[in-house]
Amino acid sequence: MSYLLTLHQDATLTLATTERTVPAQHVQALESALDLAAALQTLTSSARDAAAQAQQAACEQGHRDGFAAGLAQAHQEAAGQIAAALQSLAQQHQHQREELRSALVTLATAMVRCMASALAPDQVVTALALQAFEQVVPPQPVRLRLPAELVEPVRAQLATRELPMPVQCLADTEIHGLDCVVESQAGALLAGLDTVLASAAQRIETSQRQMAAPEARAA
Repeated sequence: MSYLLTLHQDATLTLATTERTVPAQHVQALESALDLAAALQTLTSSARDAAAQAQQAACEQGHRDGFAAGLAQAHQEAAGQIAAALQSLAQQHQHQREELRSALVTLATAMVRCMASALAPDQVVTALALQAFEQVVPPQPVRLRLPAELVEPVRAQLATRELPMPVQCLADTEIHGLDCVVESQAGALLAGLDTVLASAAQRIETSQRQMAAPEARAA
């Protein structure tokens, strides 16, 4: 049975996980992400109120002066104040988006690590190796270098799969934990959990920055 636990939901942001609970060590990252989202909403609301007040003040000043020149000047000053307020809001908005983006990526990475820790090491390394094999183009014989204690369990797991190329599993005393290296005539490919997560986080950051760029130009 699959679960979807909603951690936070409103009109602008929804966070959810397939885990039943959020580990205690990840709560602080989650709270930071939610605090940043709330701060962004507060800044947007405050800026809108400030712009409306500035416009109202300009109109009242123009009426009090009773002169077209005074009204025009008041409007010009108000427009300058509004422009400055909007520029400040845009800068704060961008800063908050950067912090929120970073917090969410950190949280997502922590959740993946948590899920990986619940699996046997040979299952995790096998999954990482299979993903790395897809990047060997064209398919060709490869050597999979592993921590010595994982060679036999991973070899047994791979024996149950239909692989696109011959794979030789070798022990490497310089490789530890959930790391592995795929070697072929094309070169060596690091496929450890830390390397994969770092690469995924970088791709997420790049994708989000590209999506945010048109919004920033429009602002």
